[in-house]
Amino acid sequence: MFLKNYLPYRLNFLAEKTSENTRDIYYRRHGLTRSQWRVLVNLAETPSLTASALCERVPAHKAKISRALADLEKRGWVRRTIDSHDRRIAHAALTLRGKRALATIQPEMSAATEALLAPLSEEDRAKVNEGLAVLERLFSRD
Repeated sequence: MFLKNYLPYRLNFLAEKTSENTRDIYYRRHGLTRSQWRVLVNLAETPSLTASALCERVPAHKAKISRALADLEKRGWVRRTIDSHDRRIAHAALTLRGKRALATIQPEMSAATEALLAPLSEEDRAKVNEGLAVLERLFSRD
């Protein structure tokens, strides 16, 4: 009974279930790890991010993000440049090749998400979005 009311467990369970829905696309079809996929889409949202900023946005441990960035850089999908004011900091950005790859993968991910939500009525979809917005506000107060 405890787990049915324990928010961290419920959120994690749902996150895992929704991620399972798209794992075939990013992992099997495109050879990306979850961290690589998350780095890729976050870099698409912002022109340039540091590894530390990606750690907060993804969220993931710095070692996972660094590994994901290195792997994406080897593919030619990400370019890292050293900060001119602080050489310890590197800024990552999508390359044209990375943007093209994302343009191929993103519609597949959107279709999978749409298929996941298809059984819901418009009213239930609105409730899901509203509930997520409430939780995002709750956690953005940090």
